[in-house]
Amino acid sequence: MITSLRKRLTLFLRLLLCAVFVALAIRGVAIHDRVSFHVSNDPDSAIEVGRLITERTNDVIVKRADGTEASIPRSRIAKDEGGQDLIERGLLTAFRETDKVFVLLAIVIFAPVTPLQGWRLWIMLRAQDIHIPLIECIKISFGGNFLNYVFMIGTTSGDVFKIYCAASHTETHKTEAVATILLDRAVGLVGLLLVMSVAGLGLSNDPVVRRIGTVAFLICSLILVALAVFSANWMRALAPTRLMAKLPWADHFRRMFEATCRLTEHRGMVFGAIGLAAVLQTFAIGAFVSCARALHMDFSGDKVWDYFSFIATGHVVAAIPISAQGLGTMELTYKTLFLGTHGTLSQLLCLAIWVRLLQLLWSLPGVAVTMIGGWRKKGEALIANPELPLDGADPPLAEPNSTVAK
Repeated sequence: MITSLRKRLTLFLRLLLCAVFVALAIRGVAIHDRVSFHVSNDPDSAIEVGRLITERTNDVIVKRADGTEASIPRSRIAKDEGGQDLIERGLLTAFRETDKVFVLLAIVIFAPVTPLQGWRLWIMLRAQDIHIPLIECIKISFGGNFLNYVFMIGTTSGDVFKIYCAASHTETHKTEAVATILLDRAVGLVGLLLVMSVAGLGLSNDPVVRRIGTVAFLICSLILVALAVFSANWMRALAPTRLMAKLPWADHFRRMFEATCRLTEHRGMVFGAIGLAAVLQTFAIGAFVSCARALHMDFSGDKVWDYFSFIATGHVVAAIPISAQGLGTMELTYKTLFLGTHGTLSQLLCLAIWVRLLQLLWSLPGVAVTMIGGWRKKGEALIANPELPLDGADPPLAEPNSTVAK
């Protein structure tokens, strides 16, 4: 009863925070185009904001706050700091003027992301002596990504599916399979931080981007140091084994700890998985940058690398489990980083929508995996230890001189 109540309260708080973040993100956005103009020909007169109906050479037709339409001469339109007319494009205009060529390019660029996720999972599982075919790991990744979008409350549903699938392929390493899925998330985060570090410290001159790159590099370094510590023999000696033995599911905690240590011992596999994570994150963010280009956001100078850093930062913030699918937190991060320097509020909110649509599109192959059971053939039961027989198989014959034979 108490556990159920706690879960409901947690869900309520997450939904409440989600609503707050969404409200902050969309605050001030316009659905339709708006124009700011002076109420009289006096340039010092008050400024009124109206909905833009039609633009013409000498004037604009606006719908005023009282519902009446009026013709406003171009000379009465307010100017920004650069001397440009204060005409704000709304969300509908941003979507309508999206360059479809760059959207198609984004779809193509994003294509390798999930197969690379499956390849990374395959490497991580092999480090634990869990041998699942590569194609099965790719199917599991598609299924997990799809469930993350079906159950919008969080990304744990996809992880649960991956854990179930990985554990179903082994009879002896189920706990290690659970640990591997959790470690796979950590490796993915390291890959994202590497992209942020390279964009911020090596490719951009923007001071904000460089600060983000510095923080990402420090966090990434701490994670790598922690992995190195787990690979040291003295770490096992210092492990509080007596305390772990008193905890619930003590054997599972011990095996997960040993699985982490075992993973770090395979340095080649670890660095290979981190490299794949960095590559797939580059493909993913590159696709999102193409969406920003499709929305005609500002790419002057070397701002292209700013997009890699800012979009990656939005994904790191969205990964914090305080909102459903990072809804609101990612948009609010975009608003903080992009607004006023790289695009309008309508453009960056459209960018967030395109990012989510692109991820949803490439998760749809997971429908076949989850609904049809394409992640595993019927009757298939691969085991981690090839010396053990499959369920239902005849045991190996004993040697004539063995104790069993006698």
